Amino acid sequence: MSMTDHVKATIKSVNFHLRNVYRIRRFITIDSCYHLVRTLILSRLDYAHSLMFGTSSKDRKKLQQLQNRAARIVFRTDRYHPSAPLLDRLHWLPVEKRVVYKVLLLTFKCLNGLGPSYLTNTLAYYSPVRSNLRSENKQLLQIPRTRRTYGDNAFRAAAPRLWNAIPTSMRKCNSVCAFK
Repeated sequence: MSMTDHVKATIKSVNFHLRNVYRIRRFITIDSCYHLVRTLILSRLDYAHSLMFGTSSKDRKKLQQLQNRAARIVFRTDRYHPSAPLLDRLHWLPVEKRVVYKVLLLTFKCLNGLGPSYLTNTLAYYSPVRSNLRSENKQLLQIPRTRRTYGDNAFRAAAPRLWNAIPTSMRKCNSVCAFK
């Protein structure tokens, strides 16, 4: 199972909209272009982000190139201009980090009763066998064993691994806004 077909469809759709935005870019302000790109392009790149976890680096690279191109269109720079400073100015995370962020946000929502029940049921808090361990109060999640590489990319295995890697202060947040 791969997301290659989804990535190809996304690339096709985003390229169509990027060409249209590029054609009208000189007639609109940076602010208008930013909102237009956020609405038309980033919404398509963000669609099904949690499913993109663990996809091939080739697919992620293609999506990153689209995001870089969108940032260059917003600021009207040439294609050889480095995109990292542009992404920073726009406050956009790179594609790979956006995927991790979306998985962690969905995990937070599931643990606080805001996520779908079918995902909430796959998560369980880690309870150590012995008492009085430091890991007892860290709100860690139990990582299930998987047999295949694809199983490691499933939400039930990936979410606990990512959740356990973030600082304890983030795991103990009370609201979605504080977690973001």
